[in-house]
Amino acid sequence: MKKSNLVGALVMALLILIALPLGVHTSFTRLREEVAWEFYGDDAGFAIYDSIETREDAAHNMVTIAEKYTNQYPQLVDLASELEYWANASERSYSDTYQEEAEANRQMGAAAQALYQELRSVQLEERDMIYPDQLMAQMESEQDKIDRSSYNDKARAYNEKLSAFPFNLLRGIAGVSAMATFDSTDG
Repeated sequence: MKKSNLVGALVMALLILIALPLGVHTSFTRLREEVAWEFYGDDAGFAIYDSIETREDAAHNMVTIAEKYTNQYPQLVDLASELEYWANASERSYSDTYQEEAEANRQMGAAAQALYQELRSVQLEERDMIYPDQLMAQMESEQDKIDRSSYNDKARAYNEKLSAFPFNLLRGIAGVSAMATFDSTDG
């Protein structure tokens, strides 16, 4: 009789050990999906992906302006290439935690700022002089909208839950990971 109680206790303990990470995975997958929906439309109806697409378009347009002047100002070549690289990376990025998208967006913003500063220091044709300012203002405006999106708050709250005890001990075996935020101040 004692042997069967021991076997029963071991089976029960094994089932609990299996159920715990599975339960954490299920709960956090559900929470992650709720946060992910915010990327496509937050509480105010704002979609981060729309603003990122607008930023990508502005970046490509800034590269086009710079390319008109690369023969005259070779220092624009590397800066334009860097911005083009990150705009393309942003367009191609995908991960279920948005890590790639957030990083590409940050790098695209930094590259745009660097190219913009250089474009302001060179002599552009009169018809092109307004475009760098307009494109940079558009990129900054869209980033401001992204910064204020409720997605970021919900992603941070999800990440805090994921980092709290006992979930922080189980997240690796439960197969759940943190969500990226898109704040320009977050790294």
